[in-house]
Amino acid sequence: MNESINLNNSEWYIMEVLWENQPKTLMQIAREMKEKQGWSKSTTNTMLRRMQEKGFIRYEEGEKARKYFTDILREKVVLKETESFLKRTYGGSLGMLVNTFVENDSLTDKEIKELQEILHKAEKIHDKGKER
Repeated sequence: MNESINLNNSEWYIMEVLWENQPKTLMQIAREMKEKQGWSKSTTNTMLRRMQEKGFIRYEEGEKARKYFTDILREKVVLKETESFLKRTYGGSLGMLVNTFVENDSLTDKEIKELQEILHKAEKIHDKGKER
């Protein structure tokens, strides 16, 4: 994956469409972008060309039309974006992020339970790492 990948909002829209189900043709992508964003076919085509030039997506010639793919895993992009947001907004402190929600009483009971389960899992993984 291109480590310097930084998707703008428009690129995210296209990537989400491809991550959902790929490969897709220009017409399939254009139809979804028209529905979701109101984009014309030419706007979608321009975005695809630019994203291909940046190395975010690729295409293969099909029998009737190009088929567009992404080799970039969604999970890796989400992690990079999350780390960037955390660093920019909270100086890299996950604790400060969670505390913001706690201080504003923004967490539901379900979210609190989910966070507890995540932390329990993190402890197990961390403890296993110490054993090695």
